[in-house]
Amino acid sequence: MFIVIIGCGRTGSLLAGNLSRSGHEVVVIEHDPESFALLPVDFSGFQIEGDAAENDILKEGRIESADLVIVSTGNDQINYLVSQMAKVNFDVPRIMVRIIDPAVEKMYEKVERVEVFSQISLLAENMINKIEREGMR
Repeated sequence: MFIVIIGCGRTGSLLAGNLSRSGHEVVVIEHDPESFALLPVDFSGFQIEGDAAENDILKEGRIESADLVIVSTGNDQINYLVSQMAKVNFDVPRIMVRIIDPAVEKMYEKVERVEVFSQISLLAENMINKIEREGMR
């Protein structure tokens, strides 16, 4: 699978390393070149320095050929913009977006082909499930 990851912070770099190790072709786009240092030493994909909100940078990353785009910057507004660009401008079939503020999830409610992942919601859900499974020991 060909995957483009937008953002090379802790989440993006972890995903890039794991997906690369699993045999996927991975391109990481990041505006801060120092963030590429977070990639594991065995990362075998490509790194593109630039602003993912620019069509030319996305084209350089071959986004039009992507099977999946993962948008994982630390800015919900940028993540929304880039996810819409991937969908509308490049017709990417599947888009996953990390969101910081769970309230932002509402912006994506009727957006097809875009899946959202809220770190706060996932953490709370996991903790609640653990409490309910194990009880109050």
